[in-house]
This record gives sequence, structure tokens and C-alpha cells, in this order.
Amino acid sequence: MAPSKLDSVYRRLLLTRFFDKGWGKPENLQRLFKFRKIISRRETCFPLIPNDYPVEIIKEEKHQDYTILEGQFLTPLELHLPGIVPKPVQDAHFQVVIPRKWKDQYKPICIHLAGTGDHVCECTIASTTSQY
Repeated sequence: MAPSKLDSVYRRLLLTRFFDKGWGKPENLQRLFKFRKIISRRETCFPLIPNDYPVEIIKEEKHQDYTILEGQFLTPLELHLPGIVPKPVQDAHFQVVIPRKWKDQYKPICIHLAGTGDHVCECTIASTTSQY
């Protein structure tokens, strides 16, 4: 499939190698824009992912003051828009650092998402109802 005119103009404006083969099928962009309306509203977004969504913990390291968990899960986008996410990146990988003792009833968490140019995509997730 040849890149669209939009893709060609976009590529001329950027100096990076991202999207150098285009943005994909125009139908997929339409599906994404339509889905964006759903996920941009709290009321319609939260029900999309069940509380028991499967997450696989691959590695657990216990230290004196904290625990490090590494895991993965299938991107929920693949469930709602099949075929949009390329196969090699359908599994989201994450690492979370959890203190062994919480000093407060609140369990704040900082999510660090990979930036453009990173070689691996990691995100950090945690549930305040987890066993940790």
C-alpha cells in the first residue's frame, strides 16, 4: 500500500524515523478517532476494562524496603479494535516498584511511560487493592 499524501507531508516535517512507512490504513485511523470519543469520557472508558483483567507477573524481586514486579498484559486496545495494534507490540510490559510498608492509607503511584526514541515500552500499573 502506498503512503497517503498526509503521510508524505508528515514525513517531510519530521526528522525522525517514526511512521516512515505511513500511519496505516485510513480505515484504522477512522476507527481510532471514533474510539477516542469513547475513551475520552470517564463514564464510557472505565467499563471497558474489567477489574479482573488478566495481568501476568513474570518476575518478583523482594528487597528490604520494597518489591519490584515485572509483568505483561495484552493491550486492551486489541480487544476493542482488533488489528489496530501491530502483533509485536500487543503485549504491554511493565515494571512496578512497591514499598513494603505504606505510611498512609493512600497508595499513590507514579506512572512513567516510555518516551519517543525509547527502545522498549514500559509502563507502570498497580491497583490500590492489591496484596502489596
